Amino acid sequence: MGKKTIQVILTKDVQKLGKEGTLIRVKPGYIRNYLIPLKLAKVATINLINQFESQQKELDLKQIKFRKKCLEVKELIESYGKFTTKKKVSENGVFYGKITKKHILELITHKIDLGIDLNKNQLELPEMKKLGEYVIEIPLTVDVKAKINLEILPE
Repeated sequence: MGKKTIQVILTKDVQKLGKEGTLIRVKPGYIRNYLIPLKLAKVATINLINQFESQQKELDLKQIKFRKKCLEVKELIESYGKFTTKKKVSENGVFYGKITKKHILELITHKIDLGIDLNKNQLELPEMKKLGEYVIEIPLTVDVKAKINLEILPE
């Protein structure tokens, strides 16, 4: 005698089970006591399966368009060349103050008209204490990262 399982469609991402819209098989007690009360899944019917498949196709198309847009933005950012900023410097080459993510984001958006909104939390800054050139990574999506060169000059 086989174990009884029921097909469900996840309505939200569930750790160790899958992402939203995934069709999985789980035991009835798990559905009854956990997934349905927390509105994490629905019992899979033919209509629901068809509905989720069409939604998945739409989401896939949106992701492909967004990825293309991110690749265009990456090319635009990387084709610009160097971004420069000036800071007051002490005798030993260390500049006063700090270069913040907000400052760099303003530099980028001031010089380049981007098609997407960048968030300062997307920027990955190296430790910047002295004058010179630094490479800053901007993850646009999981697999698309733009790199810019930032040169810090004395004021």
